[in-house]
Amino acid sequence: MNLSAIDIVIIVVYLALSFFSGVFVKKYIRNISDFLIADRSMGLNLGMASLLSSEIGIITFMYMAEAGYRGGFVALMTGFPFFVILILLGKTGFIVRPLLEMKITTIPELFERTFGHGVRFYAGLLMAIGGIINFGVFPGVEAKFINVLTGIPQSSLLLTMIVLLTLVLIYTAFGGMVSVIFTNYVQFILLSLGMVLITVLGTVKIGWPNIVRAVNDNYGAAGTNPFAPGSQFGWSYLVWQTLNVLCVAIAPYMAMRLFSSKDSRTGTQILTWSSVMFLGRVFIPVFWGILALAFLPAKPDDPLQALPLMIAGLIPKGLLGIVVAAMLAASMSTYASYLLSWSAIISQDIIGVAVKRITGRTLASRKQLVVSRLTMAAIIVFIIWWSFFYRSEEMLLFYLMLAANLFLPGTLIAAFFGLYGKKTSWGLLRARTLGAYLAFTFGAFPTVWFFLPSHPPAGKLGALSYAAALVGMILGSVLQNIKSGHNTHLPYFPGRSGGRSGT
Repeated sequence: MNLSAIDIVIIVVYLALSFFSGVFVKKYIRNISDFLIADRSMGLNLGMASLLSSEIGIITFMYMAEAGYRGGFVALMTGFPFFVILILLGKTGFIVRPLLEMKITTIPELFERTFGHGVRFYAGLLMAIGGIINFGVFPGVEAKFINVLTGIPQSSLLLTMIVLLTLVLIYTAFGGMVSVIFTNYVQFILLSLGMVLITVLGTVKIGWPNIVRAVNDNYGAAGTNPFAPGSQFGWSYLVWQTLNVLCVAIAPYMAMRLFSSKDSRTGTQILTWSSVMFLGRVFIPVFWGILALAFLPAKPDDPLQALPLMIAGLIPKGLLGIVVAAMLAASMSTYASYLLSWSAIISQDIIGVAVKRITGRTLASRKQLVVSRLTMAAIIVFIIWWSFFYRSEEMLLFYLMLAANLFLPGTLIAAFFGLYGKKTSWGLLRARTLGAYLAFTFGAFPTVWFFLPSHPPAGKLGALSYAAALVGMILGSVLQNIKSGHNTHLPYFPGRSGGRSGT
C-alpha cells in the first residue's frame, strides 16, 4: 500500500461525508422536477462550481494526461476552443438562451416541440447508446488509476469499481440533482486543492528545462507544432474540437446542469465565467501528462498508467490522502452527473415517450422517479460489464469524443434548425421532421465507422460527422418540403397573407 494511516483516514472521512450529505437532501425531493433539475434553483457561483466538478473526473485527468504524454505541448490546444466558444455562447445566448426559456428538462424535449415525438424518441435512443458507451469505460480506467496510485492489487479492480459506483448510485438515486449540486460544492474545493498540489510539486521537482527537453527528445517538432508532420492535433482535429465544444450546452450531461439554474441570465453567465475554468480543466491535466513524460525513467506499457505512477512517485505520504480524496471527489461528481443525465434520457425520452404513445397517458411523477432510479441501477451494471469487455488501441480522448459523436452532430444541427429554421421559412431549406431524422442518422455514421477494424484518423471522422449531419438536415428538409407542396418560391413571413407555416 502507498497510503499511510493518515491518508486512509482522510479518504474514509471524505467518502462518509459525501455519502451522508448526499442522502441527507432526500427530504427535499418531492417530484421529478426536483430530482432531475433541482426545481431550477441553482445560482451563479454554485452553478460554476457544480458544472466544473461534474465535468472533471479521474477519467478527465487520465485522457487529458494521456494526450499530453503522447502528444507533448501541442495537446494544450485542446483547451482554446473551450475558452473561446463558452464565452461566445454565454455572451450571445446562441441556442442556450432559447433552451433555458423553454423550461425543458431534457434536450430531446426540444425535438418533440419542433419535430414531433418520433424525433424525440430517436434522439433519446442515440443519446442513450452513445452516452452510455462513452460512460462505459470510466469505471475500468479509473479503478486502474486508483489501484496504481494507492497500491491496491489489480486483482481487486472489480471490487474497487463496485464500491465506488455503489456509493454514487445510492446518494444520487436518493437526492437526484439536489444531491449532486450539494456534494459538488465540497468536491470542487477538495478538487482545486489537489490539482494545485500536483501541479506545483511536479513543476518544482522536475524543473522546466527538463520538461521542455523531454518533449523535444520524444516528439521533436510534432511536440510543439500541431501542424507538423506526424501530429495528431492538426486542422481537422481543431475543427472537430471546436464543433464539439459548440455542442457543450446541448450535451445532456451539461444541459441538465444549466437547466437547473434559476433563470436564463444565470445559465448564460455560468457558461461565460466557466470558460476560464474549462481552459484550466484541459491545461492542467495535459501538463501533468507532459510532467509524467519528463519524470518517469521508463515508459509504461500502458500510457494511461503514466499519470498515477508519476503522482505516486511525486506526492509524499500524508499528502497523498488529500490527492486521492480529491480524485475520488472528481469521479463521484462525474458519475453522479452522468448517471442522472442518462437515466433522465432513458426514463423521460425513451420509456416515457413509448408509454405515452402506447397508452395515451403520461407517467405520474412518482412513477417517473421510480423509473429513473431503476434506470440508474441498470446503467451501473452495464458500464461495469463494458469496462471489462471493451478494449481500444486508440487514444482515450479520441474514443470518448467519437462515442459522444454518435449523437452530438445531429443534436447540434437539429437544435439549430429547430430553433431558428422553423419560426420563419427558409424556402426549400425550412427545417422539417425528415431532415431531423437524417441529421441524426448521417451524423452517427462516422462513429460507427470508428468502431470498425479499419477507419480514417479520428479527427477526420469527427469533422465528417458534422458535415454529414448538415447534409442530412438539408436533404431531408428539402425532400419533405417538395413532397408536402410547401410554397418554396418565396420565404414565409408570419403575419402576411398567403403564407403557410406548416410543421
